[in-house]
Amino acid sequence: MDDVAIVVVAGGGGERFRAAGGGDKLDAPLGSTTVRGALLAGLRGWRVVVVGPGGVREDPPGGGPLAGFAAGLAAVEEDLVVLLGGDQPFAADAVPRLLGALRADPALDAVVGVDPGGRRQPLLSAHRRRSALRVLDGLPAVAGQPLRELFRGRVGPVPVTAREALDVDVPADLLRARALAGGAAVGEAGPGGGS
Repeated sequence: MDDVAIVVVAGGGGERFRAAGGGDKLDAPLGSTTVRGALLAGLRGWRVVVVGPGGVREDPPGGGPLAGFAAGLAAVEEDLVVLLGGDQPFAADAVPRLLGALRADPALDAVVGVDPGGRRQPLLSAHRRRSALRVLDGLPAVAGQPLRELFRGRVGPVPVTAREALDVDVPADLLRARALAGGAAVGEAGPGGGS
């Protein structure tokens, strides 16, 4: 997997979670680890760049997920780059399928996860680095821009499960994640793994 890097954007403020009295959602306890820890455990064996406090920083800090991805992309040289959110504890399970779909069709610039409700999940996506750089270079700015700007080229859909797409935005999401973590081991994906 020398041609793959994973960019985890973790620079958001998590205002909704904090407003509900939840503190920092990425450090919220989940089993024997945290929300962020569960995701990173599932990514063991991959090259991972975390964008946010304590890692690579987006410009400006808090500039949004597109700015975070741009900062992560600048920190890697691999041909294929997977984009995940730091608040998605089970997203690692989808990584092999995302990469498999992107490798299977050389005409695609990117693939994006589609949840069981038919919604695109841009923070569950894989990109050809050169295509992503071309898109980002064509934008006047990346801070505050929506992630959908990344998907201007040829994009393929990849089905993902509700578990893989779960992001912890409010305390109720954390309760769901805890229930899901109780039913399956956390952090067993790694290269070639998955569900």
